[in-house]
Amino acid sequence: MKRALPYIVLAIVVYVIGCQETHFPVDSLPQGNVNTRIGDTVYVLQNPVWTGFNHPQAVIVGNEPFIYVADTDNDRIVMLDLIGRVIGYSPKIKHPVALTEDKRLQLIVCAQFDTLLPGKQSPTTFGAVYRLDMVSANHDISSARPRRVFYEPSDSTRRYAGVASLYNNQYYICRNGPKNELTRIDRDLAVLQFSMNDELLSPVTTSFSPDGTGLLSLSTMSAIATMPWNRSVEFVFCQTGDHALYKVQWIQYVVEGQTANYISKFYPSLDGSIDFLRLNHFTQPAGVTFDPSGNLYVVDAAKDSLYRFSTRGIERYSFGGTGSGDMQFHQPSGIAYFDKTLFVADRGNNRIVRFKLSSDIQ
Repeated sequence: MKRALPYIVLAIVVYVIGCQETHFPVDSLPQGNVNTRIGDTVYVLQNPVWTGFNHPQAVIVGNEPFIYVADTDNDRIVMLDLIGRVIGYSPKIKHPVALTEDKRLQLIVCAQFDTLLPGKQSPTTFGAVYRLDMVSANHDISSARPRRVFYEPSDSTRRYAGVASLYNNQYYICRNGPKNELTRIDRDLAVLQFSMNDELLSPVTTSFSPDGTGLLSLSTMSAIATMPWNRSVEFVFCQTGDHALYKVQWIQYVVEGQTANYISKFYPSLDGSIDFLRLNHFTQPAGVTFDPSGNLYVVDAAKDSLYRFSTRGIERYSFGGTGSGDMQFHQPSGIAYFDKTLFVADRGNNRIVRFKLSSDIQ
């Protein structure tokens, strides 16, 4: 606890300052940082970039707030403060690819584990969901024992690719797998809803078409995002299947009389040719997040680009390019938002890059 206390105090101070609703002044940008103006928004690259990772696949800003990075090929979660100082490393977690933190300050991680099954000569790899209780560990992540809370022992082909918490500490998980015949009751491809105690409540995508092409269809998923600061249960998920026409879908929960359904927020017949519904707009969307105003941010690992959409599905302020330069990416795979700053897990460049946003638009 003594090790973590200075960082906790610092984080609280930064958080209080960050809550002020003032614009980042364009005319006093930090010296040495690189900025790009897109429309009315300036993206200011914050130096230095954070390195020392091995193909990081996800990044989040926790509720403390601390930064947590799924350091995928190093088999660990890295905990940093808001200015990028490493606070600690988790115990080993095999191949973490997604994570979130609920309001109880518990991390939920999608990862894997190996086990030797009876009659087998080599270990079998299973997908799994883990919890790390940061409060019980006094925010010493090295002491936060990963506790496996969910896996499916009857099926080693299923993998969990995305996780997002809700306002009530329930959460969604994106599940992938090869068995998706229409005749199957329990198809592999699904968005699963879990209770705050890790009980599987139900798939919320039972009416979606497996391996379909249009809206309300599912292919291999890569990420999911929610808005846990309000009582909404809507979510956005990303998928990477070659045949999917709408690779990022915004899903709402609608109650009409005695019927409740998860439906698309946008439809071509109602919303016309808005940017969000543009066919084949994305190639390999790999990370997604919201800001408190409901704007949506997506990173595409194939296009090496970052996209921003308004709550009405209008695209604004997107940028990118392949490389390791100041405003470039190589397979960006995760994105987070905090205090007008975007954090991008730039997987192919083994780094976390940050962009401060300043806008004339409220």
